[in-house]
Amino acid sequence: MFRRLRRTNFISSVSTKLFILTFMSVIVLFLVIGVFSYQRLFEPIKQDNEKVLQGSVVQVENYIKTLMNNIQTQLIFLSTPVLYNMGEKDFVQLMENVLTYHQEEISSIYVIEDNAVRISAPFGYRVYVPQERITEITNQTSKTGFWWSPPHTINDHFVLTVAKQIDNRRVVAMDVNLNALTGPQIIQDNPDIQRRIYLFTGQGDYLSTNTYLAYPKTYLNHLEMKEALQALTQQSGTSFNTVHTSFGNYKVLSSNQNRWDWFVFSVIEESQAFPLLESLKEQLVFVLLVAIILAFILSIWITNYIRKPVTAITKQFKAAARGELEARIKFKRNDEFTHIANGFNGMMDDIQSLFDDLRVAEEKKRHHELKVLQSQIHPHFLNNTLNAIYCLGETGHTQEMCEMIRSLMGLLQYSTDKVGDIVTVEDELAQLDNYVQIMNLRYGDVFVMDMAVPEIYNGTPIPKLTLITLVENSIFYGLSKEGVNHIIVCGKEHEGHGVLLEVSDTGPGIPPEKLKLLLEDSGTANPNKGLNNLGMRNVQERLRMTFGYAYGLHFANEPDEGLTVTIHLPAGESIEQG
Repeated sequence: MFRRLRRTNFISSVSTKLFILTFMSVIVLFLVIGVFSYQRLFEPIKQDNEKVLQGSVVQVENYIKTLMNNIQTQLIFLSTPVLYNMGEKDFVQLMENVLTYHQEEISSIYVIEDNAVRISAPFGYRVYVPQERITEITNQTSKTGFWWSPPHTINDHFVLTVAKQIDNRRVVAMDVNLNALTGPQIIQDNPDIQRRIYLFTGQGDYLSTNTYLAYPKTYLNHLEMKEALQALTQQSGTSFNTVHTSFGNYKVLSSNQNRWDWFVFSVIEESQAFPLLESLKEQLVFVLLVAIILAFILSIWITNYIRKPVTAITKQFKAAARGELEARIKFKRNDEFTHIANGFNGMMDDIQSLFDDLRVAEEKKRHHELKVLQSQIHPHFLNNTLNAIYCLGETGHTQEMCEMIRSLMGLLQYSTDKVGDIVTVEDELAQLDNYVQIMNLRYGDVFVMDMAVPEIYNGTPIPKLTLITLVENSIFYGLSKEGVNHIIVCGKEHEGHGVLLEVSDTGPGIPPEKLKLLLEDSGTANPNKGLNNLGMRNVQERLRMTFGYAYGLHFANEPDEGLTVTIHLPAGESIEQG
């Protein structure tokens, strides 16, 4: 399509404008439908996904609540005074059984008696409990009977101490592993979604996370995320936020609706936060790509549907403007372009008909003019010929006078419309002999003529007076040269198709510029005082009008050596006389 626009401004092309308009219309239509559909589906899908995210936070809080209640129940059980009557060995075994059953959640169990750790599980844990912690536990439980400590670290692990007073002298305590509060097992709704849980105190202190921190990249991301989430602890209630790190964007749902006023953060990658919306976006992108492809194909089809007939019409209009009257538009379709094509074809038919009529009229006019020229006997020729005949009578040459009269009568009859325009070579040669006899009487022995045309060419058609006009030209131009002008008329077969007749002389020849003038000037009469007003230009024109442009006269002119005129005629059957 674009190669055909090389001579036309690209933007001004109708087909290009139509392509752009169609393409953009389809794209805009699909975009409007896509945006409208996306907006209608966005809010319900987003609300549904937010409920799922909120459920994960509630799940974590419920898990923490259940775990803490379970730990509190175990602590109440272990604080029963009657258990201490079973003996220290059996009580230690009981603590170890509880610790084994809750090994993920509880890191240690120990009994404080008289401000010192008496027994512990595991056994060596007692040495890691500082005296300040023992004193704090004893003081806090003496006030409330049951105490939850703030988070603190033991051996680089965040723990939470839960203590219950047994009696005035003894306290049982548990150190709860805070990492168990956000362990991977607490969220298992969708294993394909990587949801991270972070736990902070109400004061913004980091407690734990379920993020696997074995890889450097993950650890660096964890540090950035922890810093960003600490800023969010200044807010209360449940809210959605977006956190930006150097590793990506994340959706964060936070909540602190628990008895300890801890912040629970559920963190998920933005692409996974709203999976249905991401899927919808991907589908919209796919639909848009399909729309672009369909728009391109549709635009190409519509453009070609319009461009092809427009191109064909334009091509034929240009051909008509160049004068090619045979230009026609051909369509195998039934639409408005067909009506345009039919109107153009009808117009060209009318124009061609008018030109054909004009050409026929011009040819008829020219034929009539040539007939007039060939039928007009030159008065000077007739006067001189009659004077010569009169002189023959005065001198008593009766026989010669009769021959001359017979030749003149035959020539006059031949020149008029008594004979058709096209004759045979035999008829033309017979009248040429009459003409030569008359000219010999008038000019004497200034020229001689020999005719050597084989009889097989006698039936060849030739326009009347052709040979006579050429011989007459040789006679008159030969008068300007001293000596006898030898004129020869001969015939031979053409190598291709047709017959060649030659008229050659030994006269002075014709200068090229004068010969060109004689062949081009058709408006002037024959300058020679010969038989009629036909000249070589008229002879050439008659030959071509009769037989076509492949036939006519050909000249071989050599100054001072004579002129040779070759007549190319079509080979034809003999023309019947009459």
